[in-house]
Amino acid sequence: MNFYAKLFACVAAGAVSLSACKKKDSTPPVDPNIISVAINGKINALGFDTLNAVKRDGGYLVEGDLFLTDKDLDNVHGYTVLSIADADQYKLSYTLNALPRVISVSATGLPTAYANALDIAIARYNALNLTITFKKVATAGTADIEIKDGQLGGLLSSTRAYPDVSRNPSSPIILDVAKIGATADEKKLATLIAHEIGHAIGLRHTSYVDNPYNCTYKQVAKADNNTVEIIKIEGTATSGAGFSWMSACLNNEDHPFNPNDVIALNQFYGNTPGVYNVPTATYRKGTKELHLFLRSKTNTLLEKIYTPGTGWSAWNDLGGTLTSDPSATSRDENDIVVVARGANNNVIYTTWSAGQGWSQWGNKGGSIASAPNVASRGADHLTILARGTNDVLQTIYNDAGVWYNWQNFATSVYSTPTSVSRYPNHIEMYARDNKNGMLQGIWTKESDQTVWQNLGGAIYSAPTGVARGYNNIDVFAQGSNHQLITTNWSVAGNWNDWNRIGNNIYSAPAVASPDSLSMDIFAKGPSDNLIQRTWTKANGYGPWISL
Repeated sequence: MNFYAKLFACVAAGAVSLSACKKKDSTPPVDPNIISVAINGKINALGFDTLNAVKRDGGYLVEGDLFLTDKDLDNVHGYTVLSIADADQYKLSYTLNALPRVISVSATGLPTAYANALDIAIARYNALNLTITFKKVATAGTADIEIKDGQLGGLLSSTRAYPDVSRNPSSPIILDVAKIGATADEKKLATLIAHEIGHAIGLRHTSYVDNPYNCTYKQVAKADNNTVEIIKIEGTATSGAGFSWMSACLNNEDHPFNPNDVIALNQFYGNTPGVYNVPTATYRKGTKELHLFLRSKTNTLLEKIYTPGTGWSAWNDLGGTLTSDPSATSRDENDIVVVARGANNNVIYTTWSAGQGWSQWGNKGGSIASAPNVASRGADHLTILARGTNDVLQTIYNDAGVWYNWQNFATSVYSTPTSVSRYPNHIEMYARDNKNGMLQGIWTKESDQTVWQNLGGAIYSAPTGVARGYNNIDVFAQGSNHQLITTNWSVAGNWNDWNRIGNNIYSAPAVASPDSLSMDIFAKGPSDNLIQRTWTKANGYGPWISL
């Protein structure tokens, strides 16, 4: 018995003999179970395989165990999130919202083996310490996911491909007990249940091109859907790799999560240790060492370091009491400064120096209503910006070791500000205005004046920017529908139009650059996971990876 719910439909054709005195109707009868070309097109447009698709009451069963309603076929599912890897190794239709969350699952009225198998499946998921955890409940009425018995006409199981309520679990999961057997092997049955729970939380089948793992299903062309990107999950295969719990061929075997499965689940529902809205990152100036910072769940500062040839370190807790996301900069190769809002709406800071490590937290005062931003225009300069309680942009700065008092700019901002510097006597400031456009203020030492202008656009987060040397500035923001958008300034061409360069970011982005040839962009992903992509002048933008 194959515990993947695959249907091989056989249609028996019979001849009907009519009396010789009756005129034969040359029009063949229409089979009501045949799926039309138009419906197959709609199924394919959602990215599902149409081979062996079966018509059922209220919809269609595709790929053996996924149920699509007529409403599903007519909707544009804007919360389609990720199509993963060159050969669709992992594919997601949606992620759940309100994370972290506990998902209740019921299996009432089913044989004992099924209840035990559900316990095994739940334990497998919960052992991964994801942002979703599962618990078994006694009644279907209180369950987010109901597992129940039902006749499926040759199939073993079926789950709705899309939930009734966007980004909630899909329910019910139907298991054909008569077909599977009341005393089935509990571990094999746990694999089937874990597989169907995978569908219920948004995962599709792992599908492959021209290899032994695709059963009788064939790879379909990807939907022409701008909300879908092809993204490689770092650490997983880009081609066929068998024995995934979401495989199209479970082959009556027990398939606990394999290492690729664990990486993929953490991509979608990984338990990032912070409660951040915006990450921050900086290269230690003059080096290729990248420092990434988050606010932790206990409001301390977390640091993760990327070293070429070694990779990412573990998270390091640097203490503090943060009430905002942090901001970081490096003045030279021996110095890093991180600032955040403190418990009294003041600016708090800590510094790292070579040979001494991280300092105790200090206080720079102020009364701020946003996360602060810190930037350096040279080894002897620091500038801190923040939105004040009256929306007026405020600053405090350090020049040659001397801190000057807080000052107000004659302009209002409606987001956390950011700043960049192309050379020591110059600093540029950016923020969102009250109409979702981007404000720019340019200060030069020569004039000691700030000139403001509106660069337009439609940004839905605080902007973030980086100067790649004297000749280039890149600014990023979250656009509509969770898009990553960017604009660029160059000495040769002035400002470019805003362009969409990605989807599915759920925070303002952060950016860091070690030189004029590369940038690293960070954001919160669709499952509150921390994601990163890299731009290089030689190759452009790479794929998102999960950290």
